[in-house]
Amino acid sequence: MLRFLILLMASLGGSLAPIAVAFAHGVIGGEDSGNEFFWIYGLVLTVLAGTLIYRKWWAVKETPERKAQKSRLRDFERDHALCMTQLQNAEDYPQECGLTETERKERLQSAASMQKNIDAIKADLVAT
Repeated sequence: MLRFLILLMASLGGSLAPIAVAFAHGVIGGEDSGNEFFWIYGLVLTVLAGTLIYRKWWAVKETPERKAQKSRLRDFERDHALCMTQLQNAEDYPQECGLTETERKERLQSAASMQKNIDAIKADLVAT
């Protein structure tokens, strides 16, 4: 948390440093365009800080069980995509990546079971 506050203070200091230069170079014929730079910097900094604070708050708010479910979901989705890619490559390039009929059936069965697990985890995440 301290590292986050140090980063926030450093970015605030870095974003406020160019204000004097913006005011000095913005005065052309009595027009002060540096004021607009000040508000743009302020708006960008506020959005950035708000986004960081919201993401930190959301990460703390999640329960460990939900985090574990999301991790399992990512693992199943990655494995499912790998299995489907192997099947697609075997179809597209039968000479280079060909699978035997038993390997193909095993991949199809594992892809179907992974899809069931993915659907079950997604249903649990929606329910909680």
